[in-house]
Amino acid sequence: MAELVTIPNLKTESSEIDPDIETRKKDVEMLKAKIAEPDVEQVEAIHGMESTQRNKEGKRVRKFSKEEVTEIVEKQLGQSETATAEIAEKIIIVTGGAGFMGSHLIKRLNEQGNRNILLVDDLSDPSKLENINKLRFKDYADKSKFIELLAFLAENKMVERVYHFGAESSRHNTDGKYMMENNYQYTCNIMDICYLNQIPLVFASSATVYGQRPDANNESDEYTPESYYALSKLQTDRYSRKYLDDPNHTIIGLRYFNITSKNGALQWMIDQYEWEGHIELYEGSKEVKRDFVDVGTALWMTMNAMTKGISGIYNIGAGNQRTFYDLALDIVEDESEIKFIPMPENVAKGYQRYTKANMSNAPFGTTQNKTDKQQAL
Repeated sequence: MAELVTIPNLKTESSEIDPDIETRKKDVEMLKAKIAEPDVEQVEAIHGMESTQRNKEGKRVRKFSKEEVTEIVEKQLGQSETATAEIAEKIIIVTGGAGFMGSHLIKRLNEQGNRNILLVDDLSDPSKLENINKLRFKDYADKSKFIELLAFLAENKMVERVYHFGAESSRHNTDGKYMMENNYQYTCNIMDICYLNQIPLVFASSATVYGQRPDANNESDEYTPESYYALSKLQTDRYSRKYLDDPNHTIIGLRYFNITSKNGALQWMIDQYEWEGHIELYEGSKEVKRDFVDVGTALWMTMNAMTKGISGIYNIGAGNQRTFYDLALDIVEDESEIKFIPMPENVAKGYQRYTKANMSNAPFGTTQNKTDKQQAL
């Protein structure tokens, strides 16, 4: 069972509170104190009569009840404390926000006019700067501090929704302890906090959970993971199942297949061709068939899944297949610019040679009209 980390009333530098709201709250408290505790002498109430007070001049004055004080405060300030606090716009949280999918999602949110975003990531890698230096977000939190921060924000009703993309994504990482802590336990903690506070959550799973099986049934977890990465994702999916039958909560896991750039190509192929003038593929790449879905379509399905709010585990793919060789041909000018190299032994172990998403259960749609697709891309 995953251990929930809950640290109530924890304040961090990232939990910025609107100073106008704080000032207004102080005004409320001062006004309440002024009305509720006037500089008068208390006079005991006679049975059957309301409590009264005498001021310094000896005149009787009425003692206000708590409800009456609140009503007077609201009239003088124009609205209740509750209404005032609700003015503060809730934030959208994107973990892994400096990664490929996370940065594309924030860009799309910016295009929709959303800037009240908390970006969570580990920015130790300087190359991530290029992914985020043109994005607009309200705050940043390092992933090491995020669970505690999320507990505080959730407790104070400051979160609108969470997109959780953050993870160690290397299939070749052999440190099982790290992978299960960083991918599985971390995601379960986020899931628990979101569930307990009724915060809609979309988290990233992976098609690697299917291993060599061709069926790709998103309603099943009966698969054999072939890497610690796949294990961490599959175990997270299994953990989430206990929350999926509750109609009052939104917990959605998305098993992403191979995501390409907006033009349908893999970015590493584009980069290698620009830098080296050729593309290197593993031997046998003409026979390896994968489900490739462009980032615009994957993003559209992700956001639509959150909008629909139907809890479950779903596939994110195109529902068809292409080979790596086909994708390379779309980039090079001549077939001779594609070179084949032997596949290393550590890569060959657990290498998926056939994937195809079963999209029949997707409740959020799998196709877009022309306008939607142009916006997504």
